[in-house]
Formats: sequence, C-alpha cells, structure tokens
Amino acid sequence: MNIRSLGIAGVILGILFKVLHWPGANIILMTSTALTIVMLVILLVRKPGPWTLHVQRPAMLFGSIVTALTGMLFKVMHWPGANMLLLLGMVTCAAWFLTSAYHTRTSVVRS
Repeated sequence: MNIRSLGIAGVILGILFKVLHWPGANIILMTSTALTIVMLVILLVRKPGPWTLHVQRPAMLFGSIVTALTGMLFKVMHWPGANMLLLLGMVTCAAWFLTSAYHTRTSVVRS
C-alpha cells in the first residue's frame, strides 16, 4: 500500500467530513494533509526527474470527480440531494486512490 495514497484518501474523506459537519473532520484533515505533504516531499527528493502522470481506471476517477463537483454545486446552491452526491463522489474518489495504490504495472513480453 502506498502511504501517499492513504494520505490523499484521508484528505478527501476529511473534506467530506468537514463539508457535512461531522465530528473528527479537523483531525482527519490535518493528519492526512501532513502525511501527504511529507510523502510528496520525500518522493521529490528521492526521485529527481521529469514529472509523469499515469492514471489507473480513468473512468472511475472522472466519474467520482464529476459527482463530487456536482455535489459541491448542489451544496452551495442549497439544492436537495447535495449530501448524497458529495458522499458518493468523495467516497468513490477516496476508493480510487486506495485501489490505485494496490495496482502494479506489469509488462507483457512477446516473443
């Protein structure tokens, strides 16, 4: 499991807790933000080179981001269903970060 992915998932869940006014939001948000920052600094110091981005399961990520943004819009406009959209979008986005940490790249050798 990638510790950075746990930190990013924690940030997303902390934001979800903060928006929904659930207890424990500050602790989750601050701890996971600090963990993410520390891990990104270690990654940048340890691996200098070009920045690349390889996204696993882009449909799941795109769908969760769209759902979360729609939920934020509903929350700001005080429309019904905002909490459910936020919950669904942010939990799915956090699940994407957690499952992408398990994914390993495999190469196929053809002869």
